[in-house]
Amino acid sequence: MEIFKKVFLFAVVTLFIAGCATQAPHFRLEPSLTSCIRNIDGFQYVPLTKLCDAYGINCNWDSFTKTACLKLGATNVALLGGSRNILVNGNAKKLDRPVVITDGTVFVPVSFVKSTIAPISSPVKAPTPMAAPIEEQKAFTIKTIVLDTGHGGKDAGAVGRGRGTKEKDVALQLAKKVKALLEDERIRVMMVRSDDTFIPLPKRADIANASAADLFVSIHINASFSRTTRGFECYYLSDATDDNARALEAFENSSLKLSGDADVQHSTRLDKTLWDMTLTENRKESGELAGLICQSVDENQLVKNNGVKTARFYVLKHTHIPSVLVETGYISNRIEEMKLRDPEFLNKMAEAIVRGILRYKKRYEATEGFTNV
Repeated sequence: MEIFKKVFLFAVVTLFIAGCATQAPHFRLEPSLTSCIRNIDGFQYVPLTKLCDAYGINCNWDSFTKTACLKLGATNVALLGGSRNILVNGNAKKLDRPVVITDGTVFVPVSFVKSTIAPISSPVKAPTPMAAPIEEQKAFTIKTIVLDTGHGGKDAGAVGRGRGTKEKDVALQLAKKVKALLEDERIRVMMVRSDDTFIPLPKRADIANASAADLFVSIHINASFSRTTRGFECYYLSDATDDNARALEAFENSSLKLSGDADVQHSTRLDKTLWDMTLTENRKESGELAGLICQSVDENQLVKNNGVKTARFYVLKHTHIPSVLVETGYISNRIEEMKLRDPEFLNKMAEAIVRGILRYKKRYEATEGFTNV
């Protein structure tokens, strides 16, 4: 019996040692990059140019389309500024954080170096034995949201027929309430406009793409030629499927004329595969977010819920992160116009929108970006 115990103990110890020996070593960043680490929105980033120098990567950067093509031996990697989506030898992959462009410098997350670059390359300069391991950070989190308040300044948006209520004013009141509730949940909120200022549509998309944010939510108030039309709707990017959506799409995009800016052709010189892949991935996540927001509004029974709809709004089409546009009621309907003038109604609407966002956040983080659904 004693011999059996000794043999068993020896076997357990042997297996334990073997398991330890097969564990992957800590990832150690090349020392020249360690000194370049920059904290962006709570995550570690390094400049793309420094990364390429350290690992001997050939990099072609297109400032017009904000794309980078990296070549390292037989491996080709395509990156898009403001996006998590990349292509590795033509295969679509997803980063845990987006590529960021700030102060004219392109930054990539350290996790990209660990997951994509390190396995296929050795640094030009060998790492020192004393290099500290990079601290692991939780991937796939929702930490920052861009809140886009519709219209503003010389662009009043829709105007109520009963009391002359302006969409730009109600949208701003509602957006500020949504912002306060999200910040109570420790989510950082970036407002595209926080006062009565006109912001051109191209500028709104540029702000979102340069933000390194996780989500883009645009707040609007709806209108219709029919005074009886009412209800809440949440849109994400795709072709409009009914006449009301097409009319709304034309109206929301019409403010391009006020700025005098031509439509920015982001995809003119952009690699079509990367662009289509980015839109497809964001569309899936955007649809999920739109559905959860509609579900939450429906539970509150504040207004009739018209559900999830699709249209090709400019701010959704040209934003590189999951994006939705909420239409919180019809200002052209006299009853809903009165509701939209009621601060308590706006409080409840803000709570419903935020609850939908928080449900998305919980599901997104639990499934690691919907990769293990």
